[in-house]
Amino acid sequence: MSTELGSWESAEYVGQWLGEDVIANMLELPRQISLALVQDAGLEPAHVVDLGSGHGPYLELFLDAFPTARGTWVDSSPPTEAEARERLGRFGDRVAYLLTDVQELEPDAIAPASVVVSSRALHHLSHESLAALYRTVGKATEPGGFVFNLDHVGAPGELEQAYRRIRKLFTGERKQELKPHRHDYPLARADEHAAWMEAGGFADADVPWRTLYTALIAARKPA
Repeated sequence: MSTELGSWESAEYVGQWLGEDVIANMLELPRQISLALVQDAGLEPAHVVDLGSGHGPYLELFLDAFPTARGTWVDSSPPTEAEARERLGRFGDRVAYLLTDVQELEPDAIAPASVVVSSRALHHLSHESLAALYRTVGKATEPGGFVFNLDHVGAPGELEQAYRRIRKLFTGERKQELKPHRHDYPLARADEHAAWMEAGGFADADVPWRTLYTALIAARKPA
């Protein structure tokens, strides 16, 4: 495998990654679970924030389900912003775009949110940065609001590498090799994410869905 790293600053790499996203279909179920949990709670979100939104499928799901909701797209990659603006363009001024690193996000940088979601983005952060970000998200989320992180998570012993090896049996192989992108930190476990969510002001953090080393971690802020 090539040791040259791919960059989210590269439109070519972003296009290749989207074209070879072999688990995109698998992630539809956990996204739908998060939406169903919000609907089951009787919440009508006024504002949905998507951290590390990429091309915007998570945000799109919520904006379709709640036609009066506004959305904020947050990401640090200009090429993915271009992809998101094309995908989310039909929502017009319901969507605001914030091009920034989520590690630098301040609670007052976004309007109070009813729901905060993230998908396959936060695992790039250090454990300390993750804990800090959940505190920021906790401050930015309204009472009764939800946080959902659909992300890659660590596993004990040799399981994580075993999960990585066998995943292709269920998702299929990529048609072309992709340059790896940068991963500086070991994956945090799902229970660590849950603990950081609760330390950030959320309650009853849980894992409603998991397949191999990808999990949906969810929590709700007390009303």
